[in-house]
Amino acid sequence: MSIQVLKVSGNSNANAVAQAIIEYVLKDSIVNIDCIGIKASYAVTKALIQATEYLVKNGFRFNLRPYYIKVQVSDQDEEQNVKTAIRWTLIAKEK
Repeated sequence: MSIQVLKVSGNSNANAVAQAIIEYVLKDSIVNIDCIGIKASYAVTKALIQATEYLVKNGFRFNLRPYYIKVQVSDQDEEQNVKTAIRWTLIAKEK
């Protein structure tokens, strides 16, 4: 079992992110979703609502936990910067 980390940007399609979350949860029972910024956080929120609704309707129970992590990002000058991201961890199990 490998824990997949989805990195969501502000331009990400919430429906596509929700589908990816569902696929990884059904495959491995756990997925991490990372986002930096307001637009990305909103996209993740919409995706998590869709994904958890699907899981509930299909007889899953789940734990969902947000926390802060430090991530290294490259800017346009290829400099490495450390930023704070929100990581959501979703663990789901069939009832």
